[in-house]
Amino acid sequence: MNGIDIYNGSTITDWGAIKSSGVEYVYLKATEGLTFNDSKMREFYNGAKSVGLKVGFYHFLHRNNPYMEAQHFINMVSNFKADLKYMIDVEAQEFSDAGMNDTSTRVRQFYDFMQSKGYECAIYTYSSFYKELFDNRVRDLPLWVAEYGVSKPSIDNYIGWQYSETGSVPGVNGNCDVNNFSEGVLLGNSKPLILNVSEAVAPQNIENSTKIIQQQLNTLLKKGLAVDGIKGTNTDNTIKEFQGIMGLTQDGIWGQNTISAVTGIFNEPTDGVQYPHYEYATRYIQYRVGGSIDGTFGNGTKVNVQNWQAQHGLSADGVVGEATWNELINKNN
Repeated sequence: MNGIDIYNGSTITDWGAIKSSGVEYVYLKATEGLTFNDSKMREFYNGAKSVGLKVGFYHFLHRNNPYMEAQHFINMVSNFKADLKYMIDVEAQEFSDAGMNDTSTRVRQFYDFMQSKGYECAIYTYSSFYKELFDNRVRDLPLWVAEYGVSKPSIDNYIGWQYSETGSVPGVNGNCDVNNFSEGVLLGNSKPLILNVSEAVAPQNIENSTKIIQQQLNTLLKKGLAVDGIKGTNTDNTIKEFQGIMGLTQDGIWGQNTISAVTGIFNEPTDGVQYPHYEYATRYIQYRVGGSIDGTFGNGTKVNVQNWQAQHGLSADGVVGEATWNELINKNN
C-alpha cells in the first residue's frame, strides 16, 4: 500500500490528486515532546478523510517523562478516529547521545502506557537507530522503518518502509516522505503483537496505570511513594493532597480534572505577573515556592519565586520559564 506522512511544514494543494496517484494511507504529525501540537493536523485530517484515505497519527518522542509525552499525544488525538496504528517517532539526536538502555526504556514505557489506555501502537525509526539503540524490549514491537537508497530495508520484519524523504506526489507541493505499508499498520492487525483486551489483562492494565500515577505524584510532590501498582492508603492520600493543592474535590479519584491539572503543569507554560493565567500551573508553582496557594500569580507570588530562584542559582526575575520549570519539576529540593 502506498502512503505518505506529513506535518505542519507540508503544503497540500489537492487531496483528490493525492488519492488518484495511488496513495491510500496518510500519517499525520500530532504532537512532539510535552507541549507541541501540530497546527495543521485537524486540517489535514479533514482533507484526507474527505477523499476516503486511511489516516494515522504520530508523536515525535523526546527524552521527557515518557508517560507525560504519551498522555500529551492522547490528549491531542482522542477525539479523532484513526485507521492506522498510533506511531511513536524515535529519531531525535538526544537518544543517540543517551544510548541503548535509556532509549529502549523510554520507548517501551511510552508504548506500554499507550497500550494500557487502548491505543494500539507501533514504532517509527531509522534502521541505524534500530540497530544501535533498540534492545530486545522493543525489537518485538511493530516497526515502520526508514532506510533510503536501498532495494529493501536491511531489517527483516517491518510493517512499513519509508523509502524516500524526497518523493514527488501529485497534490503535495515540494518533497514528501513516501512509504510502502503492509496491512500490519491497520488497527487490529498483526494480532500476535498487540494486547488482546478480551483476555485476562485488565489487572495488569490497572497496575500499570497506578504505577504511572505513583510516578507522577513522586515527580510533582517529591514524595517517596512505592511505585508498586498498588492503590493503597498512601497513594490515595497523596492523590487527595495533590487535588487539594489544585483546588479540586479531594476524592482520591484520578479522574479527568486531576489529569487536566497534571497535564497543565507538565505543559510548563511561562508564568508570571504579566503572563496569561494558568491556574493549575500557578498553584503548583505556589506549592513549590511557598506562600498561599490560590492559583493567582500576583506580586506576592512573584517575590516568593524570586527568592526561590535565588536560592537555586537561577536568575531571580520572578518569571517561571524553562530553566525554573526544570528546577521545579526535576529537582527534589
